[in-house]
Amino acid sequence: MKIKICIVCKSELPSRRTRFCSGTCSEFHDSFKRKRKSLRLSSLLTPRKCIGCSNMFQPKTDRHACCSKVCWDILTADRQKKRRAEKREELARKNPKGLGSTAGSGNRSRKIGTFGQPTAVNIPKTFVATAAFTNADTEERVELQSQVEEFLANGGKIMRYGAQPAITDADSITKWEISDEEQDVEIERYKGTNALNGN
Repeated sequence: MKIKICIVCKSELPSRRTRFCSGTCSEFHDSFKRKRKSLRLSSLLTPRKCIGCSNMFQPKTDRHACCSKVCWDILTADRQKKRRAEKREELARKNPKGLGSTAGSGNRSRKIGTFGQPTAVNIPKTFVATAAFTNADTEERVELQSQVEEFLANGGKIMRYGAQPAITDADSITKWEISDEEQDVEIERYKGTNALNGN
């Protein structure tokens, strides 16, 4: 009786095996065949220019267009940026008045804020050649303080902001309480509801 051997590792085949002694040898053989086929295919392809960086490279498949993943990612990002710009231009042509092509409250609140006109706060600003520092407790703050001190010592000036005024606009202050009249109305309504329930 002829002894059958594995075509990969040359060991004797177990019963009911015809070519490979194990699944590992079978997978190795299949991967080797695929690799050999891809190597043979890539050797048939001529070198081409990368569409990203214009360098010459050896393609692995017929669809291979970039020399590396970095070039492909940059090219894809540029294409997406171009598509977004084209889409914005198309929307601008279709809706010259803006998003939604309306002059309603939605656009109005985006332009001037939710509660009407934006509050103008004038903060006084002056250029000074001196500065007061708090105690620096980290390396970054110590380095920043030394750089600012050196800048001021060389004749530089920095901008100092004055005290910011508190906003006392009635529309911007949240009111949590209700008036006495509103409270009386709600109490009467509550009493009337409970009277109907038999309480």
